[in-house]
Amino acid sequence: MTSVAEDRYKGVVLGRLIRGGAALIAAHTNADVVARGTSAVLAERLGLVDTRPLEPGSAPGTGLGRIGTLPAPATLGALARRIADILPATAQGVRVAGDYEQGVATVALCAGAGDSLLANPEVVAADVYLTSDLRHHPASEARERARLGRGPALIDVSHWASEWLWLDVAAEQLRSALAGVTVTVSELRTDPWDFAIV
Repeated sequence: MTSVAEDRYKGVVLGRLIRGGAALIAAHTNADVVARGTSAVLAERLGLVDTRPLEPGSAPGTGLGRIGTLPAPATLGALARRIADILPATAQGVRVAGDYEQGVATVALCAGAGDSLLANPEVVAADVYLTSDLRHHPASEARERARLGRGPALIDVSHWASEWLWLDVAAEQLRSALAGVTVTVSELRTDPWDFAIV
């Protein structure tokens, strides 16, 4: 944010925090690139093994996204069902581009918006890429490359849901670092979509 003007929703919230003497720490990329960040936790919950960052950071185990292998190969449809079971329900659900019965073993993922990584060599070589906020043209072009044998199937989930799993990990880390401080994970849903008609 560049302003706390209260003619916008975020400004109203920040104004209330300032007047109330409350601090606000917003985790964004800093929550994505740490060793147990949003993508690492998503990979962990999927049970991926031999994981590593898609774009390594400066310290070992850090970086953007993750790639790993399923403990046992599955179909794309079964993996999508597992993802739906792990993530909180949203109006978007789990959208998939690929053959339901396609075998998958290698999973690349980026919690949050990840279409910027569609051309990453690790993503291109994976069986499936799981991320959020896939836009029409980048997704369409990725699927065209996949049909030529040079790209993954795609799984698109809610941005909010893909990062939500990390909150419990962050809360535990805060509790460990700040003895005696009460840390509560909000149950407030901040996914912007309320319902879908299909």
